[in-house]
Amino acid sequence: MIFLVALLLLVAYVYYYLTRNFNYWNKRQIVGPKPIPFFGNIQDVAFFRLTQAECLQKIYQNYKGEKYVGMFQLSTPTLLLLEPEIIKQILVKDFQHFTDRGHHYDGEREPLTANLVNLEGTKWRILRHKLTPTFSSGKIKNMMHLLHDCGKQLLQYLQDNMKNSNEMEIEMREFTAKFTTDVIGSCAFGLHFNSMSKESSDFRRMGREVLQPSKISALSKLVRVFFPALFKILNLRTFPKEVNDFFLSMVSETLKHRRTHNIHREDFLQMLADLRETKDHTNPESDQDFEVDLSDNLIAAQAFVFFLAGFETSSTTLSFCLHELAVNKEIQQNVYEEIKTTVEKNGTTLTYESLKDLVLLEQCLYETMRKYPPVQALARICTKSYQIPETSVTIDEGTAVLIPVYALHHDEKYYENPETFDPQRFSKENMNQRQFGIYLPFGDGPRICIGKRFALLEMKLALATFLYKYEINVCSKTRHPLPLDPRAFILAPRDGIWLKIHPRTNSCQL
Repeated sequence: MIFLVALLLLVAYVYYYLTRNFNYWNKRQIVGPKPIPFFGNIQDVAFFRLTQAECLQKIYQNYKGEKYVGMFQLSTPTLLLLEPEIIKQILVKDFQHFTDRGHHYDGEREPLTANLVNLEGTKWRILRHKLTPTFSSGKIKNMMHLLHDCGKQLLQYLQDNMKNSNEMEIEMREFTAKFTTDVIGSCAFGLHFNSMSKESSDFRRMGREVLQPSKISALSKLVRVFFPALFKILNLRTFPKEVNDFFLSMVSETLKHRRTHNIHREDFLQMLADLRETKDHTNPESDQDFEVDLSDNLIAAQAFVFFLAGFETSSTTLSFCLHELAVNKEIQQNVYEEIKTTVEKNGTTLTYESLKDLVLLEQCLYETMRKYPPVQALARICTKSYQIPETSVTIDEGTAVLIPVYALHHDEKYYENPETFDPQRFSKENMNQRQFGIYLPFGDGPRICIGKRFALLEMKLALATFLYKYEINVCSKTRHPLPLDPRAFILAPRDGIWLKIHPRTNSCQL
């Protein structure tokens, strides 16, 4: 009897704890869906029935006409922003009230989590200021020869695997992930992974370890976001310990080797190492204590997040784009003609300048990121109490804010026939007329993706290199429309992307 009473009291306390905030939005007279005990409004995400993108889209569609909606992520009150003008206020105009993403990190127990994506406040501002020049057009242009080498490996891989056949069915996500892994390895670490020909490439294996969709990893991330204290008590990890040890050791040994042998390379790791040796006199917030803190571990954390963001989001976008081009053959043919014209005009080597001529190809990438934005929603935390302009609503310090990127990208109010793949949405004329806040694949404002320019260059070169030599078609394994994987960290297809490729007959060597 005592045990049963204790159990009932425990259940009652847990119920109270998880529902104690459920009047939060009612008190503020903000509309929103009724929360469910223990899950709030994300039960479909918690049970892996829907992706975060699809879950937020359902709420978005049920409250059209509202500027914002009060919802709950488990028991956490969250303001879902629906109005582009308010999104602009939050991301840009009043950014000083929303500087942080609210992603928990532990620089001591999990050094790789102390990266630019997760860092907050002054540390983030100083590091962002320092790293921004490393992604300048000049720095990226100097990496073109490294990108070309990776493109050659991609073509060689296909040639080697198609010696005895004129066509091949291939799973595109894995194929493009190998390419982008090699790109990041070369441009970030100065290392040649050769993931295309080596199935056992350590870096490709580490990428799979981190981002392989699973219910266990998804649940662990939920605990990390909403119950950070429990996450630490249970000794859960954001990334497998093997991954953590591998990157810390690799970066430390590489930096030591370069210092010992006076080696200097044009890669991201070298730029980070150079920052440690250079005092920043242009940023008034840059203090000596933080300069000293730019340790090997902190450098490893920045290199690691560049590795993750650079290979996974880019490879997923590339595979989605190839899928749409295989389904929309007329668009694919027009893209090929544009590439062919550019090659004939500028020579067989696609230069940094000649890639700018591939306007339609770039539009296809933009349209792919509209239809399949890698980041499903943008998260912010209110760091200073904020009153939404022209309303009586005050967002309290510490309140979570979400911007439903996928839902905005699929709103027929902004994009006619949103499920149709239409690159002309991103013609110069249409882009000039588009309002702020309805296209956010890279985020926006001061926390916009720092690697946007590099990612676009990498993807354009990969597609141009591939499509100039190969035609892509649907096959018996192709699924359209593509079902999305609720277990995946970023927007990803559930069963991969299978396509059939065969060589073009009239393409000279790039």
